Amino acid sequence: MSLSRRVVLLAGLTLLPVVALQAVNEFALRGARETELRASVALQAQQVAAAQERLTEGVRLMLTALSESKDIRNAEPTECTAILRALRTAHPDFEAIGVADRAGNVFCATDRLDTAGPMPPVGDRFYFREAMATGRFTVGTYAVGQRTGVPSFHMAMPYRNPAGETAGVVFVSIGLARLAADLDGPQWSLNRVMTVADRNGTILLRLPDGGRFVGKPFPEDIWRETARASAPGTIDVTSPLDGVRRIVGYIPPAVSPGGLYIGVGLGRAEAFGPLDSATMRGIVGIVVAAAAAMVLAWLFGRRLIARPVNRIIAVTRRWRDGDLSARTAMTGTAEFAQLGSAFDELADDLARAFAYKDVLLRELNHRIMNSLQTVSSLFKLQSRSVTDPEARQQFDLAVSRVNSMAMAYRRMHASDGIESVDFAAFLRELCQDLSQSMLPDGRECAVVADPLLLTPDQAMSLALVVNELVTNAIKHGGAEPAVFVTLAMAEGLCTLSVRNTTPLPPDFRIDGRNGFGMQMVGAMVRQLDGRLDHTAEGGACFTVSFRPKPPQAAAMDGHVDMRGGG
Repeated sequence: MSLSRRVVLLAGLTLLPVVALQAVNEFALRGARETELRASVALQAQQVAAAQERLTEGVRLMLTALSESKDIRNAEPTECTAILRALRTAHPDFEAIGVADRAGNVFCATDRLDTAGPMPPVGDRFYFREAMATGRFTVGTYAVGQRTGVPSFHMAMPYRNPAGETAGVVFVSIGLARLAADLDGPQWSLNRVMTVADRNGTILLRLPDGGRFVGKPFPEDIWRETARASAPGTIDVTSPLDGVRRIVGYIPPAVSPGGLYIGVGLGRAEAFGPLDSATMRGIVGIVVAAAAAMVLAWLFGRRLIARPVNRIIAVTRRWRDGDLSARTAMTGTAEFAQLGSAFDELADDLARAFAYKDVLLRELNHRIMNSLQTVSSLFKLQSRSVTDPEARQQFDLAVSRVNSMAMAYRRMHASDGIESVDFAAFLRELCQDLSQSMLPDGRECAVVADPLLLTPDQAMSLALVVNELVTNAIKHGGAEPAVFVTLAMAEGLCTLSVRNTTPLPPDFRIDGRNGFGMQMVGAMVRQLDGRLDHTAEGGACFTVSFRPKPPQAAAMDGHVDMRGGG
C-alpha cells in the first residue's frame, strides 16, 4: 500500500470516533424522542378518555334524575313525554330519549324526527338487556337507529315502580356524527388520529375523516393486543386501515368509562421527521467532511510525505544503478530532511570506502598483472630450452593463457573503475595478439562484438574461454585457418561464438575428454552459469551463452572476485 493511501486510510480512521459519537448521539436522541412521543400519545388518550368520562357521567346523572321522576315510575306517558321533549331540546346531540317497560316496549319517547306513533321496541338491544340484568347504568354498543337510521350508541339506567321493583329502563341515543363534530379539531390529521371503539371492537368514532370507518370492525390483531390489557399503554403498529405506521397510546375497555376503547395514534414519519432530517444533515456533513479530509490528506500526503520519500527512493535507485554521486540534498530539522541528510552522509561514506577500495584493488591488480607478466616471461625462457615439440607446445599454451589473464587485468587497471571490464575491446585486443602470434602472412581473426561490460570474475572466466577456443580454432584450422569471433547481446543474454572452416575430428567429445583445454572451457562456462554448444556444419563452431551480471550491482553486492577464472 502506497504512503498516500496509508495517509488517506489514517484520515479515515481518525473520523471513526466522530462517526461513533454521532451514532451514540443519534441513538440517545431517538430513544429520548421515542419516550417523549409515547408519553405524549398516552396523555392525549387520557385526555380523550376524560372528555368521554365527563359526557358519560353527565348522561348518567341525567338518567338517574329521570329514573326518580314519579311520572316515569308511574308510567304516565303524557307527562313523561313532555319531560323528555324538554330535555332533548336542551341536548341537540341526543338522537332520542325514551322509557321502556320491562318487556322492552317504549311507552314514552322523543327523537329527532318527533313524529306521532309508537316507538319500535328495544327489548333486543344490548343496553336494555344489560341494564335490566345488572340493575346498573349501562353504556351500549354500536347501533343504527330503527326510526332515524343514524349510527349511534346508547346509555341506559333502570328505574323502579312505586313498589320498588325494576320496571324498565330510561335510555338516551347519542348520534356518532354529532359526537365526532363536537370532538373534531385541528389537532387531528392523517398522522395524528383518534379512535373510539365499543366493547365488541366496532369503531364508533375516528378522527379525522371518521365517516369511512364508523361501524367497521377494529383491526383484529391490534384489538387482541390492546382489548385484553388491564392498564393504559402504548403500542407501535402499522394501521391496516390506512397503512400508516404510528405510535398509539390507548385506554383499554377494562379501565375506560363505559367499557370503550380509546386510542390516539401519532405517525412515526411526522414524529421523527425533524430528527430524521437532522440525522441526514449530520450524515451528509460527515460524508462531506470525510471526503474533504481524505482529499486533503491525499494532496498534502503527496506533498509532505510521498514527495520526500520518493525523492529518497529515487536517489537509492540511482545508487543501485551505479550512480554513487546522487544525493537527496535535503536540509532542515524535519524528520524527512534528517532522513535525507542521513542517506547523503551514508552515500559520502560509501563513496570514500569505494575510493579507498579502488586504490587498493588497483594496486593489487597492478601487482597481479606484473606477476603474470613475469610468469609469462619465465615460461617463454623455459620453452626455449625445451626440445620436445609436444612439451614446447604445452609451454606456448600456458603462456597464451597467462597472457589472456594479464590482458584482462590490464583492461581493469586501465578503466575508470575497477568494477567492470570493457570486454568488447578486450576481445578485439586478445584476438589481435593471438592472430599476430599464431596466424601466418598477417592474417587476423574476424571479430564482431557488441558493447559489453562484465564484472571482473565473469571477464576472467570468459577471457580464458576465448583464449582456448580461438587458439584451438587457429591450431585446427588447417594450412590457412579462417577464424570468426562474434559477441552479441539480445534480451539480456550474451552469446560468444568462435568458428573456423575446418570440421571437427570424428572422435571429438565436448565433455572435455579430448584434452585439458576443453575441460577448462567447461569449468569456466559452469562458473558463468552458462551453456556450451557446438556444431560441425561448415566448420567447427563453439557457442557460449550466459546472462551477464550488472557490473555495479555485483560490486554493491560485494561479489567481486579478483582471482579471475580460477
